[in-house]
Amino acid sequence: MHCSAMERLLIKGISHILLAFLLTQVGSDPAFGAMKEKQTHNPAIVFMVAGQSNAGGCGVYSPEMHKELGRDKARPLVPGSTAKEVGLPTDAAEYTHSYIWMPDTGFERLDPMTNTRPTKRGIKNHGIELPVVHRLEKLFPENDIYVIKWGPNGKSLYKDWNPQRADGVYVRWVGFVQKALAQLSKEYPDVRVVGLYWDQGEADTGHAQEYASNLRNLITTFRKDSGLPRLKVFIRKHLFANMGPVVAAQQAVVEKDPNCFLLDIDLGSAEKNEAAWAYSPNNVHLSSKAFVELARILFQDVLKNPKIESFDLYQRKTESLTDEKCH
Repeated sequence: MHCSAMERLLIKGISHILLAFLLTQVGSDPAFGAMKEKQTHNPAIVFMVAGQSNAGGCGVYSPEMHKELGRDKARPLVPGSTAKEVGLPTDAAEYTHSYIWMPDTGFERLDPMTNTRPTKRGIKNHGIELPVVHRLEKLFPENDIYVIKWGPNGKSLYKDWNPQRADGVYVRWVGFVQKALAQLSKEYPDVRVVGLYWDQGEADTGHAQEYASNLRNLITTFRKDSGLPRLKVFIRKHLFANMGPVVAAQQAVVEKDPNCFLLDIDLGSAEKNEAAWAYSPNNVHLSSKAFVELARILFQDVLKNPKIESFDLYQRKTESLTDEKCH
């Protein structure tokens, strides 16, 4: 097949236009979900997550993946509860300037398929970090987003998270945070911290009378150790049965601390909450639907459509925990 002179000119013109378009993409918004170059001329934004298993997160990506992973028989899904069904992206290509702290390697690109559980690679579940990062990326396209997260299963506040325990969960968590923030402070002109999302308490029902004082102690100590004296703490209100005393303690902490906020999606009864917010029936773990709603409340009701200046400025500490305490 032969092309006429006019057709050859047309093809050549289209080729030049396509080449020019591709060249304009270099250094601009990433195409096809490629990571942006790090935007180290602007402040970094950090979001922290800590607690127990609901901090780690059991958000399911889709009914199809749940079935492929062989989890559907033991844990049937609440209909409409997965990330796919509520419109939350789970493809790494949708997160082009976000990173998550991995204890073994430091910060890595956020990839829902591999690293939303930093100490357990490859577990395909998420927590509140995913809808929060999704919002932060759209609100702050010129800032890199960083997540520091740890939600080990079944850990109590009165024992495991006790800051005074030299070999406990808290000391290891602070080690993550100190190293991560110190690294970012070397790379960026400023480090701005959205706050700490705290999701924990199921392991403390037998010590509920101590929960308020223990949580205040944790928050006060962490603010000092992290170099964030006015750190905002977002406490997820418990929803399911037998958590009344812990909820009362959460409310008492929030009432006395202007930088603590209760994220409340309670519908009034454990039965209604389970139907709306559990990922599986008769299960106390939150769904993707619940995390998306919590993120909406965080941005609209607590942070109130924030600017970069709304977030706390990290002041790098000159003192840190000793290496012995971090292991």
